[in-house]
Amino acid sequence: MNKQDIEKYLRMVGFELQKQGITSEMLLLGGAVMLIEVGNRGTTDDIDTYFLPDFAPVAKAAAIVAEREGLDDSWLNSAAAGFTYFFTRQPDMKLWKEFPGLRVYTASLEYIFATKIMAGRFKDEEDIIALIEKLGVTNREDVVALLARYVPEESISEDLLDEIEERFGI
Repeated sequence: MNKQDIEKYLRMVGFELQKQGITSEMLLLGGAVMLIEVGNRGTTDDIDTYFLPDFAPVAKAAAIVAEREGLDDSWLNSAAAGFTYFFTRQPDMKLWKEFPGLRVYTASLEYIFATKIMAGRFKDEEDIIALIEKLGVTNREDVVALLARYVPEESISEDLLDEIEERFGI
């Protein structure tokens, strides 16, 4: 999915919600934020999101859009939100688009950095490198300061910091 696809499909979700008399909110995470806010990639496989506050109506609307548009059932993925259950605070949010029935926010880049670092996935390396550059992260102290905004102190281990230094040279 590219940026135009994301906008088109989320507009459709909003339309389905509006037909139900609902206006919901959604927070974008992961690759969608990288594509929209950082621009280091042209596509994403799915849209990682957190539905605010109602899961069921948004999931129902997304299923209707998936069926109509021939999308995979997991095109709108809320699993990433479960990964952050241990984070100490929610991300700062910025309104990206407002459609009838749906307001869409992007999570702060600092939060995305924290989620990608804590996930520890090699597939996130290009995103992490782009975030390091965009956020001006130049040393270990910068990494600790960013992580400490969202992650419990006990989760920021020396092993984690050593791995970050080894993989990203900071």
